Amino acid sequence: MKTQQATLTVNSSKQNSNLFSRWNETSWIRSKPMREDSIIGLPFSPNLVPLASHQAIAQDNQLWMTVLAYRLLAHLQFTTLLELNHVNPICSALAQGKAPVYLNLRQRNDALKIYCDEGGHALFVELFSTQVKQTFFLENSVLGLPIFEKVIENIIAENQTQLSSDLIKLFFVTISETLVTKVLKQVPHDPKVATVVKNVIGDHAADEALHGAYFNELFPILWNGISPLEKQEMVKVLPRLVWAFLGPDYDVEYNVLKALGFSEIDAKGILQEVYIPNEIASNVKQAANPTLRMFEKAGVFEVHGAFQIFADYQLIS
Repeated sequence: MKTQQATLTVNSSKQNSNLFSRWNETSWIRSKPMREDSIIGLPFSPNLVPLASHQAIAQDNQLWMTVLAYRLLAHLQFTTLLELNHVNPICSALAQGKAPVYLNLRQRNDALKIYCDEGGHALFVELFSTQVKQTFFLENSVLGLPIFEKVIENIIAENQTQLSSDLIKLFFVTISETLVTKVLKQVPHDPKVATVVKNVIGDHAADEALHGAYFNELFPILWNGISPLEKQEMVKVLPRLVWAFLGPDYDVEYNVLKALGFSEIDAKGILQEVYIPNEIASNVKQAANPTLRMFEKAGVFEVHGAFQIFADYQLIS
């Protein structure tokens, strides 16, 4: 990766050397089955799908179920693209010692274990996606690319002379792996949701808890391994990466509404009614709290102007 090389490693007294000590017993790819049950129950938690609460959708049970099913499919596709296009390339680089900081052998091997986990997630998510599409008669092409893919492309294009694309991708993955979405927290415990859906998302959530701990410990090492100039530029990017991961994907939801027969005007009107800007900002800020604390602990807010930049994105006040 094209950035300042550093020879920093984690002090053994601070780094949890037993982080992956039970990986063989707990990781999905090492110890758990493929989930193959029929989808009996709701495909997704309704309270996590703002579109499902709109009167134009809620009054029609078939339409309502289809919207929930598309939300599940969008989550599954999001997961596949995140793991294969972003997390695993970074884990591969970490495992091979191609990061801008020095990692010891155990740390590199732990990154390789995460690589195996994420490949497993992509596999069971893709297989389950086929079942979801067949069960609810969904079209894969309706969704399009998730918003985070577009945001990262734009950030890389806008910062070609300030930050390397590898560095931006590295920080995005570190951030995304420490952000735990409401989907991973709530769906596995929702009694209304189909058991197979809860199991698939629950398997993912269980592994991600361990991954989050790894990247939480890695972040300050990465932050202290880049130059002051890179830090100054990166603080402008970090809030956008948080929003790319946690913010609503209006394009995907607009595409779903159009596929369900709503006109362009009606589709845009529904989105305006169910997504209230202040509520969205509050939800994103709340979900980002653990990662924001990680930023603070690492010294991100010590960079000149950082506090105001994050405040402008409504992440701190």
